[in-house]
Amino acid sequence: MRLRAAASIDKLHLCKATAAVDFLWPIHVSKVPLSTQAADSLEPAAFGEELARVALEGFEEYVNKTLPMEMEFDKQFADEFHAADHSRVNLAFRRWQKRVFAEQNRDIYPANGALDILESGPNPDFIAGITKGAAPLKEINYTWPGLYENSSFRKLRQHINTLAKLYLKRSGHPTSELPKTFRVFIWVEVFRKGDSLRPLAHTDGGFLMGRYWPQLKKNALKFNFEDPRGINPPFGKTHTHNVEEGSLTMFPSWASHFITPNMKSRTAVSYVFIVYPEGGNVLDFEDDRTGNIQVSETLKLKKICQMI
Repeated sequence: MRLRAAASIDKLHLCKATAAVDFLWPIHVSKVPLSTQAADSLEPAAFGEELARVALEGFEEYVNKTLPMEMEFDKQFADEFHAADHSRVNLAFRRWQKRVFAEQNRDIYPANGALDILESGPNPDFIAGITKGAAPLKEINYTWPGLYENSSFRKLRQHINTLAKLYLKRSGHPTSELPKTFRVFIWVEVFRKGDSLRPLAHTDGGFLMGRYWPQLKKNALKFNFEDPRGINPPFGKTHTHNVEEGSLTMFPSWASHFITPNMKSRTAVSYVFIVYPEGGNVLDFEDDRTGNIQVSETLKLKKICQMI
């Protein structure tokens, strides 16, 4: 009888107790309705439609005119392109867009300077050709006024600047450590039917990375994250992050992710961005608080003790 009474007393104390639970090194993924059909969306659907139109026009111009010229005048690039995987068109398009971005940011990437955007800044490219570490090809036009002069694109940049501050504060960055404005590299990726993107991670001194989907058919593709703990069991997991048309997702730039093939006939459009400090890619990995997040919760044991 005394043993039963003692057990009852212990259970009584257990039901009133609480426990501290710490989640170590989680990946902070934040999703925002930027131009969705939701009532709390920051912009109307027309905002995304305009950006999708601009992206598709620029992509078609690049694929039909610029890309053939790049392969004609840069044989090394052509060889690398033909030997590359299914991601090659978007990677080549990003390569060209980096040059466009460099033209817009001459203070960081001066013409014919020692600092080349294909070797530093937004993630060095494996498709680089002879232009890596050299002047851009004189036969190629590295401007995109339809994008950079578009009012919706400028507004997108403003949204990214504001949302990035909120994301970084939630990741543990004190307000005093954050710049008033960021250096943001934004590029377009287009996924026609069957197109996909191989796993990529960016460890080049950026605060965070994100994807905005102005055009995306429901269930067309999957936006997957790879387990940063490695591939050996019990790790090696793949997490599918649900995305929808008009949504914007932010995550650590070092988080490896990939896009599965677009299974729908409607082309998917993504604006991808990396947020850097104001002076460029100067963030040291030791100062990146997105890699040292700890989430703590207080767990009440009442429900657990009822199962005993």
